Amino acid sequence: MWIRAEVLRLTNVRASQMRKAGVPGPEGSIGKMASADLNKDIYEFVVDMMGLDGQLYGSYEMIRPEIAMGFDSFQKAFLRARANSIEGGTTEVMKNILGERVLGLPGDVRVDREVPWSQVPRN
Repeated sequence: MWIRAEVLRLTNVRASQMRKAGVPGPEGSIGKMASADLNKDIYEFVVDMMGLDGQLYGSYEMIRPEIAMGFDSFQKAFLRARANSIEGGTTEVMKNILGERVLGLPGDVRVDREVPWSQVPRN
């Protein structure tokens, strides 16, 4: 996991340098996807290492948190890490972007590609 974290850090450094040079590349999508997966794996490992204590959540009392995304336990951080693959663009969307724009794979069949969003038929 340390190696994955270091590769991710270096990828983010490269992406930052490319953006500053005005040539953004696929590193942003790759970094987002990789960081979400790494974050989930790290907290899964931590909770596994805690043994049975990893199953304890603490209090189930409904309290408004003092700070946004504050983790007062590893168990809460583990549960919160799942959201990383959804927020800011799902991992599936990132894979579609990389497949179509970077690898040149054919995109999904979209019969409404040229239609404005407001005119797309909905059920």
